[in-house]
Amino acid sequence: MSMERQFKSAKAQLTLVGDKHPKGIKRLFNNVSQNVSGEQLAIVGSAIESLAGEKCTATNIITTDQFITAE
Repeated sequence: MSMERQFKSAKAQLTLVGDKHPKGIKRLFNNVSQNVSGEQLAIVGSAIESLAGEKCTATNIITTDQFITAE
């Protein structure tokens, strides 16, 4: 019996800094593609900056994998 690793989900965590949040606030966005590119994250970050009126200072991708028993 062996265990096989499979992608389960990914989330993008953006850190926004501005007048309202000088130390930064983290916003989490679910349902990120396994193959998300830096360019795609930059576009989303720019859109969130426009909507929130704050600067995106960091982006983290949080992935969850699962292990499935393979026979």
